[in-house]
Amino acid sequence: MAFSWLTALKVVPWQKVLEHAPGVLDKARGFIDKHRTGAAEAPSEFSQLVQAQQQMAQALSELAEQNAALIAAVTRLKQQLRWLATGLVLALLGLGGLAWLAWK
Repeated sequence: MAFSWLTALKVVPWQKVLEHAPGVLDKARGFIDKHRTGAAEAPSEFSQLVQAQQQMAQALSELAEQNAALIAAVTRLKQQLRWLATGLVLALLGLGGLAWLAWK
C-alpha cells in the first residue's frame, strides 16, 4: 500500500519536534565547542566550514523560534474558529426556533 508524503507529514508530531529543536541545537553547539577547544590551529578551510556551520545553527535557532510562534498563533486561531463555529450553530438554531414559532 502506498504511503503518501502528506500522510507521512501528518504522522510526525511537529509540535514536539519544534519543542525539542532548541535543546538539540544547544547540545550540538556544546559538542562543536568541546571539539573546537581541543583542536590545534585549524586550516582556514576548516575554520570557514565551522563559521558556516555556526551561521546555519543560528539560522536554525531563529527558525525554531519562529515556528514555535507560528504554532502558538495557529493554536489560538483554531480555538477562535471553534468558538465562532459554536456561535454560528447556536445562532442558526435560534433562528430556526424563531422561524418555527412564527410558522406555528
